[in-house]
Amino acid sequence: MKLQHRIAMILVFLLGIVSLIMGTLVLLGLHETGHVVLQGLLIYNIVLGILSLLVAYLIWNRSRSTSSAVLLLLFSNISVLIFLVLFPNNVAKESIMSMEIRTIIWAIVYLFIRWGSFKNSSLSTKGWGRMAVLLGATTIFLHSCKNNPNKQNSSSQSKPDQVQVEEPSPKVAISNDAWNHQIQLDRGSKWLANAETTSGVSKMRNAIIEFKGRSVSEYRALGDELNALKNTIVKECTMTGPSHDNLHIWLHPLIEKIEALQNIDSEASGVQMVQDIEQHLNGYYDFFE
Repeated sequence: MKLQHRIAMILVFLLGIVSLIMGTLVLLGLHETGHVVLQGLLIYNIVLGILSLLVAYLIWNRSRSTSSAVLLLLFSNISVLIFLVLFPNNVAKESIMSMEIRTIIWAIVYLFIRWGSFKNSSLSTKGWGRMAVLLGATTIFLHSCKNNPNKQNSSSQSKPDQVQVEEPSPKVAISNDAWNHQIQLDRGSKWLANAETTSGVSKMRNAIIEFKGRSVSEYRALGDELNALKNTIVKECTMTGPSHDNLHIWLHPLIEKIEALQNIDSEASGVQMVQDIEQHLNGYYDFFE
């Protein structure tokens, strides 16, 4: 077996083992990622892990179908990566980064498998160069799509009896209630959530109601407390299917707001973020029970 084929086989084997083990652990709730993970993506990664081990066997066995199998999985990863980037805001950045790494690995594996063809046709340099340019351009494009979503500015009227606060710091996330337009009811009824999720939301609301702090450090401490409760919700969630997907639509903006509260740099920003988080938590009961 040629050296480049050995390297390709090792890369695919390790990728398959890691995807299979980590995906299974997260799916069974035995490993906490610290961010929201789509269940469909977990299943996809587990299936791809199994297929990766199969491809590693094909490489070791010098099968003629190796090149086609590698190319198929490469395009599969590219397709899923594009889908994740264009998906609504409930896809974690970590999931996209992981898919980018997998895509790059599969591209490298394909180049190793096809190295002989490139070499024989005197296209080795061009082949590597074109693939590098393609991957680079794709990565830049996908990042630009994810980091620069279309935003709509809406004007709001202030109530006479409402206390005005200063403009929030750039470090604090602006209130984003776009999830209200993305989330759906269960054919007009609320989704049935698992008891642990509803209990976690209730504890977060109580933490805010009982909060009496005023300093920046106290607001950040509240953010840490809410973050711990959020992690428990993610870990103990047993919801599946459409109810699970809609929960993520509600949960992802909350995660961003909690992170913003953990990093506020003024009391006014803390007041604003606490009010925003409390309103977001109250919205949970409009869609789940």
